[in-house]
Amino acid sequence: MKKLFLAGIGFFLAMGLTFAQQTTPEENATKVVTELVTKLTLNDEQKTAVSTIVLDQEKAIAAVIQDSTTKADVKKENIAKIQGESDTKIAQLLTDEQKVAYQKYVTERPPVNIPATQETTEQKESGNGQSNQQQ
Repeated sequence: MKKLFLAGIGFFLAMGLTFAQQTTPEENATKVVTELVTKLTLNDEQKTAVSTIVLDQEKAIAAVIQDSTTKADVKKENIAKIQGESDTKIAQLLTDEQKVAYQKYVTERPPVNIPATQETTEQKESGNGQSNQQQ
């Protein structure tokens, strides 16, 4: 019974580590393309073109996120611009039926998570200090 309990704890710790790992742009692109292929029933030609567009998008988003000199709100704007450009390119490759399904996918797409940086943490702390001084 003790071994089973320890094995269960080990399993949950391993799962926690798995989810904590950052994924590469290539992994993200593969995941997105796989989802688009199933939702939009892309043919081979469309799949190849969409793969290239999505990979370029994911690399650009990764570069924006890694840029430590840019504030979070500017990063969000840049990411939205990159996604908008990619959405336009992908939509040009699709049939009318696929475009409807793609628009639904775009509206349901979760936002890109921007990790907190040292700068944003310092700004929050300095902001709290200023509000305490004003009181």
